[in-house]
Amino acid sequence: MIKSATTISIPLRFSASKHLLGRFTVNGHKGVFLIDTGASNSCMEIALAEQYELAIAGEPLSVTGAGNEKLRAQASQESCLGHQDQELSQVEFMLIDMEAINSALEEQGESPIDGILGADLLASLSAVIDYKAKRLLLTLK
Repeated sequence: MIKSATTISIPLRFSASKHLLGRFTVNGHKGVFLIDTGASNSCMEIALAEQYELAIAGEPLSVTGAGNEKLRAQASQESCLGHQDQELSQVEFMLIDMEAINSALEEQGESPIDGILGADLLASLSAVIDYKAKRLLLTLK
């Protein structure tokens, strides 16, 4: 039996710095995530790992962030990403210290974010960003 794909539309908003932000759940816990097509991996604030019930997988890694700075990262085991009552995907987040990112957002009058949805997830869900309508379209298979 062939299962048809379903497209869902998720509302977004622009931050003061013109980044797109959306509300999602991880393992049933609500948070605010920055949509970043330039980020190779989806990331979450490592200090929130326990709150979001993120299980650590493997050894710490050294990764390169924006601006070529080196960051310490820890992979998570698969977690359930959702929106409202809809499960979207299983995601392995890179857990990083997002203090510098959140400080920059706070300087612009924004609240801190819990994580970043990157190209790994966006590509796997055939994401389309409708900037005019401020919507993220995701295809669930």
